Parts: sequence; C-alpha cells; structure tokens
Amino acid sequence: MALVLRTIYDGFRYYVVDKTDERVLTLPLLQSIWTVPMITVAYLYFVLRLGPNLMANRKPIEMRGLLSAYNLLQVAANAVAFILGLKYLREHSYSFVCQPILPSDTMQAMAEFRLGYLYFLLKIFDLADTVFFVLRKKQGHVSFLHVYHHVVMALSASIFMRYLAGGHVFVLGLLNTFVHAVMYFYYFLTIYWPDVTRGATWKRYVTLLQLSQFAYLVFHFLRPIVLGADCSYPRPVMWFAGIQNVFMLILFGDFYVRTYFRKPKANQH
Repeated sequence: MALVLRTIYDGFRYYVVDKTDERVLTLPLLQSIWTVPMITVAYLYFVLRLGPNLMANRKPIEMRGLLSAYNLLQVAANAVAFILGLKYLREHSYSFVCQPILPSDTMQAMAEFRLGYLYFLLKIFDLADTVFFVLRKKQGHVSFLHVYHHVVMALSASIFMRYLAGGHVFVLGLLNTFVHAVMYFYYFLTIYWPDVTRGATWKRYVTLLQLSQFAYLVFHFLRPIVLGADCSYPRPVMWFAGIQNVFMLILFGDFYVRTYFRKPKANQH
C-alpha cells in the first residue's frame, strides 16, 4: 500500500508540480495548483445550492447599476484583450496551421504569456455572471450549458497557463475575447436600454457569432491532426480542444434550435 501511495505521489509531483511553468508561480490565482479548482467548487456550490436556498424566501436583488457597470467593464476588458491580440499578430510571426510552444525566454513567448494571463483573469471574472443570475432569482438562466461552459473555460484557461501558455491555443483567446465583447455589449443594452433590444434579433445573431467561433475552433485544432502537421504542439491537447469545441457547437446549436425554431405547442382543451 505504501508503495502504491508513493507511486501516486511521485507521479503527481512529476506530471503536475514539476512540469509547472515557473512564470506562473508569482501570478495571483495561479501560484497554487489548487486555487482555481477551489474557486470553481465554491462557484458550483453557490450557484446550484447555497444561492438558490438563500434567495428562496427573499425578493430578487435590484442591481441594475451594478450590472450595467459589470457589463461595460467586460466589454472594455475583452475589447482591450482582443486589440492586444491583433497587435501581437502584427508584431510577431504566427502560424494558423500549427503554432508551436516557443522557448519561454523569447519576447514573443512572453507576449503570449501576458495575453494568456489576461484571458485567464477574464474567465474567472465571467463566473460573476451566474452569481448575478442567482441573486436576481433568474435560476432558469443557470442552465447546464451556462454552468458547464463557465467552469470548463476557467479550469482549462488555468491549465493552459500552467503548462502550455501560448502556441496554437492563442487563437482561441483571440476569437473568444471578440465574441465576449459583443456579447457583453448586448447584455449591457438589455439592462441599460431595454427598449433597443426588446423584440430585436440581436440575441439570435450573438448566438450565431458564438456558433461560428466554435466551428472555426474545431477546424483550427483538428486541422493539424488531419494534415499531419508536426510543430511540437501536443496532439492530445489538439484532440481535447477540438472535441471540446465540437461539444460546445452541439450544445449551443441545440440551444439555438430550441430558442428560434421550435415553436411551443398550442394548449389543447
């Protein structure tokens, strides 16, 4: 038994601890490997159990001003991240076919690392979305798709930062920040200027934009495997990212069909 435990511990040290990118060890929220998993567990407990129970016998909390500020801040932060990503592409060579992980001491690798950390912080900040739903007693919005997407993005962003910052995954962050800037601007309008969005088709086009993002990312991550490209980027990670985006494409596609194409059945008397 002691030998088994020792083997597990040695494996954990080798694959999880020793392979950590030393650059993350000074960054808030990434210094410990346990921080982000603990945040996501606390998030799940609050939005699925604690929060609904606390709000069960309370009125929804009015937070129009807070939500407007939050959404505007998200628009600004994601727009800045997207613009910085475009600036990176202009200043450095990047292969959309297959971009390898660069030596960590190069200027380009450090630029990718900084952008990756900004993207990671945005994914943690996104978790507040669901908290606001719960406090406003919009529990119907706390769907499997919504919660799963937020948890997976927060965890995967932390894992990429810890072990594979930059490289081929850079495009995911670039597209996602653009999509989120548009999405949060729509959310801002629904709160601050609801007359503009009432009855409009904006939400439909935001969902189509999200679907387009996932479709391209499936192509982006699986193309190197199909082409047999060898750029020293781990193939298992390519498979994971590609399949994950296939899954998101299916979930968002199902949401799109249910929301915009399936009409409710008429009441039968």
